[in-house]
Amino acid sequence: MSRHFFLTGATGVVGLSILEQLEEGDQVSILTNRQKFSVLPKGVARQLKGNISKPDFALSADDLAKLSQTDILVHSAALTDFTADPEALAEVNIAGLKHAKALANKLNARLVYISTAFVKGRNGHAFNNYEHSKKLAESSLDEDITIIRPSVIIGDSIKGIMPKKQGMHNMLKLATKEVIPVVPGDASTLVDVIPRDTVASGILAVIDNNLSGEFWLTAGDRASTLGQMLTIGTNPDYFERYQVKFKPPKLINPTTFERLIKPVFLPALPRRYKRMFEETSIYLKYLDMSEGFSSDLDVLGTYKNGPQPFDIPEVMVKNIAAFDEVHPLTETLINESLL
Repeated sequence: MSRHFFLTGATGVVGLSILEQLEEGDQVSILTNRQKFSVLPKGVARQLKGNISKPDFALSADDLAKLSQTDILVHSAALTDFTADPEALAEVNIAGLKHAKALANKLNARLVYISTAFVKGRNGHAFNNYEHSKKLAESSLDEDITIIRPSVIIGDSIKGIMPKKQGMHNMLKLATKEVIPVVPGDASTLVDVIPRDTVASGILAVIDNNLSGEFWLTAGDRASTLGQMLTIGTNPDYFERYQVKFKPPKLINPTTFERLIKPVFLPALPRRYKRMFEETSIYLKYLDMSEGFSSDLDVLGTYKNGPQPFDIPEVMVKNIAAFDEVHPLTETLINESLL
């Protein structure tokens, strides 16, 4: 059966991962903004330039007419900068969802919203600006809207390739270079990450089977402990298969780290690594979960081509091994501003 959904955020990590799994005969429409594809990916019928912060995504009447066969609007586009100004986040994440909801109604299409598991909060951590904007956006939704809640998304489970590097990947890179002697945290806390192809499979299972409700795309009971994550570089089997080997950093109490270690350690880092650490330090709270998320992977996995089980430590090793590899679809992206 041919798919006819409309996807925003097509050039983001989730969007690219969805496009990767489309099939010949699909007739998917995608929204682009600052980038577009020089060659349409398999299964993509058209790409339309628009802006989610504007009503109707700033699409023309002709563009809207091209979406007449759309049965589902998958809203994945978002500003994911954790430190962005709240007004900028509101313009994209809150207004964007409001416009997605209105456009879905105009097209008589069902709305599937890609949110995050972390809007639920945990361990008493305050929401960062991004999480706060997503939570506020959700407050405007009706109960009949389908929501997808992924945890921290990493590279795919097969090759470990990540289209766009994020905080977790830079943190792993720093660990492999052994420039981080200590990490704040407890060995028993949980780290919930999920491969991007698993997220895409879960979303497509929801779309293909016309499922509704709230779906948690998280590791759940499969989440690894921080201690397990930090010792993946000492596994001889991983070294034999992926040539990944590094000395694990020591764990230290977070309060001690912030007050005593960081002021001395950070200035001593080489400039390049200092910048990487500063950019990734905001992700450290994702290494501090005393309780795991619920997960719907097993339920979605019962559907054809649904998400399959994965081994987190091995996927993380694959991510390290493939750190410098380029995702094939990103090679076909061009910046519209340069045209």
